[in-house]
Amino acid sequence: MNSNSNSRSRLDSKEHIVLSTSIGRNAIVLRQTLESQGFVCVSAPTVQTVADAIQTDASLVVITEEVLTTEEKIRDLAKCLNNQPEWSDIPVILLLKDCRRFPSCMTFLRNAEYYGSLVLLEMPLKQHEFISVVRSCLQSRRQQYVLRDTLYQLRESNQALENFSHMVAHELRNPLNVIVLGLEMLSKDDSINPMTRKIVQIGYRSATNLERTIKAMLNYGKLKAKENIVFEPVDMNLVVERAVLNLQQVIADSQAKVDWTQLPTVRGNEQLLTQLISNLIKNAIVHNTANIPEIKIWAQSQSGRWQLYVTDNGAGISPEDEEKIFALFQRVGKNRVEGSGIGLALCSRIVELHQGTIGVRSQLDRGNIFYFDLAVARE
Repeated sequence: MNSNSNSRSRLDSKEHIVLSTSIGRNAIVLRQTLESQGFVCVSAPTVQTVADAIQTDASLVVITEEVLTTEEKIRDLAKCLNNQPEWSDIPVILLLKDCRRFPSCMTFLRNAEYYGSLVLLEMPLKQHEFISVVRSCLQSRRQQYVLRDTLYQLRESNQALENFSHMVAHELRNPLNVIVLGLEMLSKDDSINPMTRKIVQIGYRSATNLERTIKAMLNYGKLKAKENIVFEPVDMNLVVERAVLNLQQVIADSQAKVDWTQLPTVRGNEQLLTQLISNLIKNAIVHNTANIPEIKIWAQSQSGRWQLYVTDNGAGISPEDEEKIFALFQRVGKNRVEGSGIGLALCSRIVELHQGTIGVRSQLDRGNIFYFDLAVARE
């Protein structure tokens, strides 16, 4: 490598490297070596320094084995590495001398969850070898920075979109209420002719459908923004009972039958799970072409979690539509029932908040099987 390229690489190197080592000759040499390559080096033999480095998105941590003097320091250091942002796996170079503290290093490794970017090097080592490893670690860190920036931009865009949707929904809600009320009153006016009444009734149905869509949008926006949700043991039998009670008018009007076997107690949020089951039952009823809709709910243990199923005897969904139905504003099938197109998207979001997945298996004219998984309640 010629001198010009060397100079350029040094000038471009602005990564902050945290050097955590006991004060002494080794610390001085390491610092001088790093700074000679143009890196900004922060030295302090404390766990807090490493914690601060992670919080400020430092590029690399270099630790010498003398820092791992006690079990407490080892645990604290591992805890720092375990508490990184979701995008981060900060590179760590651990320098060993004669492997005198190798057992301490193994204890450190056992306690650390994030060690994908951990490198063990034995001292003494040649300067060019050390710098080569440093540069390799920094290259990995730069890729993480790209991921970090992309995530931040995506979150900002999503937040702006949610804020806009929320604002639009609120702005539409009040004038729409006036329109719905006016059309309802007009439809009851005996003085209007049959043709006018029919037009008013069509307008009223369209307005009330739009009103439901706006309400669903607001609920979806609230759900997207939900944080600090309380999870606790939830009896799914009580959840289904409450959902059926909430839907008693819909069930009675359609003469639907809703049956369920003994269901488990899961770890979740009762209010959200009630909304989930209500949406799935209602979806199975309103999109059902059978004379008497039949919905069955059951569960089985699978891979350490509870898998719940909601089945119906409806018309089924084509394979190409199975992947679409959980997207926002998607209504599939030939006989599309009026609705917000948000119900199943809400279901997907609720299951996602419970760290689960939701899906559907279907056959045309043979019904649907909606399934999702929930965590087992801890005793």
